[in-house]
Amino acid sequence: MIALRPLLRKIAGARAAKLIGAAVFLYLTGGPALLASSDNSQTFWIEQRQLEERKAQEQKAPPAPRKAAREKRDFVPTETTRAGGDSAPVAPIFFVDVIGDSLAMLTADGLRDAFADNPKIMINSKARDSSGLVRDDFYDWVKAARDLVAERNEKNHIDFAVMEIGLNDMQAIKQGGDSFDPLSDRWRDIYGKRVEAVAEAFRQAHIPLAWVGLPPMRNDQFNTQVLKLNELIKERAEKAGAKYIDIWNAFADENGAYAAFGPDVNGRIVRLRVADGVFFTKAGARKAAQFVEGDIRRAYDAVKPADNMVDLPPDVEQATIDINAEIRREMGLAPSSNEAAQPAEPNKPLAGPVLPLTARPISPDGALATKPLWTNGAVAALGVLSSGVQPPPKPGRADDFAWPSKQ
Repeated sequence: MIALRPLLRKIAGARAAKLIGAAVFLYLTGGPALLASSDNSQTFWIEQRQLEERKAQEQKAPPAPRKAAREKRDFVPTETTRAGGDSAPVAPIFFVDVIGDSLAMLTADGLRDAFADNPKIMINSKARDSSGLVRDDFYDWVKAARDLVAERNEKNHIDFAVMEIGLNDMQAIKQGGDSFDPLSDRWRDIYGKRVEAVAEAFRQAHIPLAWVGLPPMRNDQFNTQVLKLNELIKERAEKAGAKYIDIWNAFADENGAYAAFGPDVNGRIVRLRVADGVFFTKAGARKAAQFVEGDIRRAYDAVKPADNMVDLPPDVEQATIDINAEIRREMGLAPSSNEAAQPAEPNKPLAGPVLPLTARPISPDGALATKPLWTNGAVAALGVLSSGVQPPPKPGRADDFAWPSKQ
């Protein structure tokens, strides 16, 4: 009897463990209540699967939209130093009329490229193809200049005029039944008076006139005639109050002759003239416009209205950036993008501007600088570099291998 007691205790412990496990299972699965709500075990498993599908759909649903983060603003505003409040399109307020022949049309295109970044300056091309000052029966530029000035109104402004003409003028002038050969004394007198009449029309209207001379031509005979015509135009145009713009050397070689290639406005050697040896390429037209660009900008600056917002000096703007940076450091905030994008001391460039060695020096307004004076030593050094010819040695120098003279 005593030996059966341990066995009975083991059996009772095993039953108790099973009862406890069954109770835990019923508690986790909902117990008799869940089974009671279902007709059978198959309905129970269907409801369990539906519950799992609903949970999966909830996990796939997109998250609720978050509120947009507030834009970081500087403690001391600096945007008023650089931007205005008006975003309306800018209307032109300064009007430039370009008149003349087909070469003037190309110069007008170059001026449009030059002022593409300033919509307040409008370039109007009123040039006529195949026109000139000789054949006034084809197109009378003296009358046209007077009409342009007289017809000015609110819709037809002229603040600056550019004239370039002469390509079609190397022909006889017919007047009163007589014919006068090009560049003869009578021809020069009649042509010069027409130049003065055009310039006088703009002078009386107080409109600045820039008269652009002709560039060199590839044909030798035509080039000689154009050179003489430029001298005549310069004399008579300046006499009537116009400013003569000489572009000859900008399109010529070192000898003053025609050159199809040359440096453009950026200093790169490009083709400036087309194959006919008369007209400009796009780069050539932009270069010709550079010689007038400075006068137009100065005239525009003299009449443009003052801005309604004054820009702060750069040192004041930098001071506001420094103040914002100090406040952010004391508050433990990260620096703003404005502070990171504008360091106090800008980095130096890796290399300076690229300057061509064969380009002629040109001032900012486009006028050619004076020709440098060459010394004998510079000429000799240039000969060594270009042709490899060694200059003659000087007596007593290291390269003098001559035998000493007998005394």
